[in-house]
Amino acid sequence: MNLTKTIFLLSIFFFFNHLCAIDRQIDSVDHYLNAVENLVDYRDVFKEEFLDIEFLLQKNEHAQGKDKALTLLSLYTAYIYKSAELANNYNDQAMALSEKLAFREGVLKANYNRAYFLFVLGDFEESMKMVLEIQKVVGTTTYPEIFADISTLKSYIYTERGEYDRALETGLRLLDSGEKSKNDYLLMKANSALSHYYLRIENYSKSLSYCLKGLHYILKLKKTQYIYPKIDEIARMTAKLNDPKGALKVYAFFLEMEKKLPPAGSYISASVHSNMAHIYMTTGEHEKALNHISKALEINFENNYRFRIPRALTVQAELYLKTKDTSEAIINYEKSIEAAENIDAFDVIKRNSLVLSELYEKTEQPTKSKDYKILYQALNDSLFSNEKEQKIVILETKRKIKEVVQRKKILELENIAQKAKFRGIIIILILLLITSSISLFSYLKVKKKNKLLLLRTVDLAAIQLRMSEKLSEIQFAETQWSVERKSADIPKTQPRIDKDIKNIILTKLANLEKENFFLDPQCNLHQLSEQLKTNPKYLSQVINQEKKSNFNNYINELRINFLLPKLLKDIEFRNSKLSYIAFSLGYNNLNTFNAAFKKRLGILPSNFINELNNSFEIKNKSLKPPYKLKRIG
Repeated sequence: MNLTKTIFLLSIFFFFNHLCAIDRQIDSVDHYLNAVENLVDYRDVFKEEFLDIEFLLQKNEHAQGKDKALTLLSLYTAYIYKSAELANNYNDQAMALSEKLAFREGVLKANYNRAYFLFVLGDFEESMKMVLEIQKVVGTTTYPEIFADISTLKSYIYTERGEYDRALETGLRLLDSGEKSKNDYLLMKANSALSHYYLRIENYSKSLSYCLKGLHYILKLKKTQYIYPKIDEIARMTAKLNDPKGALKVYAFFLEMEKKLPPAGSYISASVHSNMAHIYMTTGEHEKALNHISKALEINFENNYRFRIPRALTVQAELYLKTKDTSEAIINYEKSIEAAENIDAFDVIKRNSLVLSELYEKTEQPTKSKDYKILYQALNDSLFSNEKEQKIVILETKRKIKEVVQRKKILELENIAQKAKFRGIIIILILLLITSSISLFSYLKVKKKNKLLLLRTVDLAAIQLRMSEKLSEIQFAETQWSVERKSADIPKTQPRIDKDIKNIILTKLANLEKENFFLDPQCNLHQLSEQLKTNPKYLSQVINQEKKSNFNNYINELRINFLLPKLLKDIEFRNSKLSYIAFSLGYNNLNTFNAAFKKRLGILPSNFINELNNSFEIKNKSLKPPYKLKRIG
């Protein structure tokens, strides 16, 4: 047995080294299905990794302490897609034992399992509450696997709610953390989150790519509980990429795996039936499609999988449209919207309300058509869909740039390996020498100029402080007068909604600025709009038009303007650690603070503070009236 394990591990080692060296194979579906089959052939060697229930039950009888808690958690994982009652029973036992042993990791994992189960049932709100509680005590360095689990679950929930910008941001942050730490588990979960996101926005090519990358790490880590869901995802996306025959071939592979492994369970089976219904619908085999979607709905309702019901009803509605049964299609679309409202699946509501609007228009029912069109428009303008497309474009662009850089590094390394290594090293050393020489020359040349720039910046900051103190009252009075005048000019019989909203937002914003709302680390467009009781879209427009800035630059401007007088007046505060200064302004990390300060004043805060301290000692006369600074305390 040991020899067999050794041989297998060596083969896996060379297999994955080969995968890393040949990146272009990563999108090969057949390649990964063969790898799955190879791993499954060793299921008897790795019974614990394959969650063999009989093996785990025997182990549970003899295990003690933390080992028993972990075994109970494994039994939860083995049963989660098969029997919710048994799964939750084992999870509750694990929770009770972990609390008794003060086993923090066991408690956190059991809590995550509860949050995930709520997600499976479609209770996104309660699931997210639990995730946010767990997030307070985990990180990439403390319990990295639990951090990856909850980050992925967050991205799933955002995606199902239609909050696509948040889902993408969460997935990309997790991917960056995985790449920086080279943690395979983080990379596995990040690729899963991104695959789910791109599936929902119907970018099936990207979704499949991330799915296969995730499968790479599933195989490497032998996290076999994800094999069935990944095969299902691959088949679904293959079908969406206009290859129904290829998708059916993948599902045939799925059935072969069920002969070798325990059945997938009702939760995954429901998804398989729903996806197969969609495939047969595209090939015109409507009878087969109806059988599969009926089976999917039966499983979902029987197990109360509220998360899957709206999409299954949508597939059934699409099938009725294919068969020209418009009335049944309308009934199923309306049922899907009702089911989606129960779980806040706003993307389903938005999409299907638009379809219903068009169907009612075709069937000459203008009132109902108008009602659904209004519902669609309201959701389209809501919090969940009016986030600027620029944010997603920026995130995707950053990701693309990073991928290009990584590919370039790989190509460079391969090219160097093919050529004479010593010659390459010599060239690199020469380039480094030239670069260092140029950098040193440039540094010496501009050092004096930078010194003058620092002194000038300090003087300008002092002038700014003096002027801001004199003009603050005048500016406030002018703002108030302007708002009142605008409000008075608007006839009460014909209210101008846009100007009313703008004036209200500006007044509230001015009051919040006095209260230094921008020092809150949690300050963002959503939180501020809720505080002002307005739509993020209107708030963003007002800031763009009236403040001549986007939201982030507006907040940074307020923070740096708040900071400058404190640096000039308060010696003790000025000599605090930069991290403390950044935190007191509401920045969560020093890099963001440095970037904001430099953008505002042209120099780093550390250089500014050093020069300010030097000015007090060397250029004392520059601090005399009208630039004299008050010493606090």
